[in-house]
Amino acid sequence: MTDADAAEGRRAERLVLRTVLLDLVAFGIVLPLLPAAGARFAARPWLIGVLVATDSALSFVLAPWWGRLSDRIGRRPVILVGLAGSVAGYLLFGLAGSFAALLLSRVITGSVGATVNVAQASLADLTTPERRAHAMGLVGAAFGVGFTVGPALGGIALRWGDAAPGLLAAGIAALNAALTVASLPESRVRAPRPVPAPRAALPAHVVAAMLGTTLGFTVMYAVFPLFCREVLGLPRSGASWYFVLLGLVTLVVQGRVVGRLARRTGERVLVGWGGALMAAGLGAMPLAAPLAGPARLALLGLAVALLSTGFGLAGPGLAGYVSRTAGREVQGGALGALQGVGALARIAGPPLLGGLVEWAGVTAAFGAAAGAAGLGAAALLARRPAAAVSAGA
Repeated sequence: MTDADAAEGRRAERLVLRTVLLDLVAFGIVLPLLPAAGARFAARPWLIGVLVATDSALSFVLAPWWGRLSDRIGRRPVILVGLAGSVAGYLLFGLAGSFAALLLSRVITGSVGATVNVAQASLADLTTPERRAHAMGLVGAAFGVGFTVGPALGGIALRWGDAAPGLLAAGIAALNAALTVASLPESRVRAPRPVPAPRAALPAHVVAAMLGTTLGFTVMYAVFPLFCREVLGLPRSGASWYFVLLGLVTLVVQGRVVGRLARRTGERVLVGWGGALMAAGLGAMPLAAPLAGPARLALLGLAVALLSTGFGLAGPGLAGYVSRTAGREVQGGALGALQGVGALARIAGPPLLGGLVEWAGVTAAFGAAAGAAGLGAAALLARRPAAAVSAGA
């Protein structure tokens, strides 16, 4: 590879990451506002739960299919379809006059929401195996930025009315689509003759690692705000500041640390360290309850920092591991399948952990989340490196 080729590859990587970043900022604007938007139409609590879970449920079903389609026809057209769907979904979210319209907006965004996993496949096309985890870490850093900047923009936009956040998100998605049409290159090297893209089958230990770490993390939006308000007595804004801390730590870890560690240790060890740190952070959170004053806030901040550091290592580590061990012909399908498993965990985690709070208390929920994260990472470490992703019928 010449220096010119390397420079062009790095430029293409930056364009992919720009697409992901803008997509996640728009997503971050809307996501925190969903429960309140549903409540505007006097929806019952279980219907609000359906509203929040719809996007993840559809992503679980369709993300692998979009990934396989990108293996066959290319990454760029699939990303463009996803961005067009985001524009339509966010516009409908902003203008919705009923609960049914809100739900339809989530159906649209969930049905075509393959931008991130197809962008990961594009980065896998563009990077060498040695740089793969670093590239996936940058996608994770984009999540940190998106979930820090997006909610802030959504809160500011609310000053201009309930419709403003959705319209702002739609505008950002439209800008993203226009920039993608103008500048994003196709990264997929197509075969001389069209061939059906094989399915990517994730082995059990990879599924267990993704399920465990993602399910463990769902305690943050299923239980943590309740813990802060009802157990620690913090104001509503108290939990929000800890989410800002989570986003900032994730940004630093995935943007600056993951790539360096992966080159030294490999992706499997990265996931192991990530799971251990997640378990430590989740296990430490209930220990803040008996404390008082600055000590309580400091311990909770340390626990959140440990959790976000661990999740910041585990997520890119898993994506890098799957992309490295998958064949080039199934990159999109493999990463789509991985995202589908994560979506399943995000669907199941909140009701499971919320129910555990009612049955056994907050400490039990944090303990179960810590156990899930630790056991998930251990499942990956227990297997020796092998062909983790195979092509199936």
